[in-house]
Amino acid sequence: MLRVTIVCVLAASLGLPFINEALARGRSFPIEITGTIVSFDRADYVFTIKVDEPARVLTIAAGRDCKFKKGGMATEKQVLNRGARVKLSYFATIFTGNIAVEVELNPTPEFATGIIEDVDISDRRLVLSVGPNARHLALRWAPNARFIKTGKPSSAAALRAYSIARVAYYAPSFASKYAVRIDLK
Repeated sequence: MLRVTIVCVLAASLGLPFINEALARGRSFPIEITGTIVSFDRADYVFTIKVDEPARVLTIAAGRDCKFKKGGMATEKQVLNRGARVKLSYFATIFTGNIAVEVELNPTPEFATGIIEDVDISDRRLVLSVGPNARHLALRWAPNARFIKTGKPSSAAALRAYSIARVAYYAPSFASKYAVRIDLK
């Protein structure tokens, strides 16, 4: 009983906003990732996905209210197949595991063309100077990123400061931007 009294006194002394935050529910945001579906169990609607960044493999269940999109339009969950490229929003909990709340097939990355300002191959980091105002775009490239130089496959070793590059990247909420394709000129 003494503990309850101490907690009540402490909560009252800190003020009402603390109590509201402590009792808040449903204010969390889902985790966003992109990757490729490795396997899909149609009976249980559970799939395994190879994530771009950070590189890992996750097992995710499609939630009851999970929304499926293709080209920005609502679609059915039957479109999930092995090898499908997806953008996924999910919640990870201790008790229920990873539950998908939104799956978008064939997500469209953002594109930027600019001059490479800085390259750190060991950290997989790249800084581009983009546009007439020389805005800086800092991003990392995914472990499975594709490098193309003059139309042919290349590697990260071809990245050079002050060269021109066109980058296809994703910018998930609450995470850093990462490139999935870098075309060098």
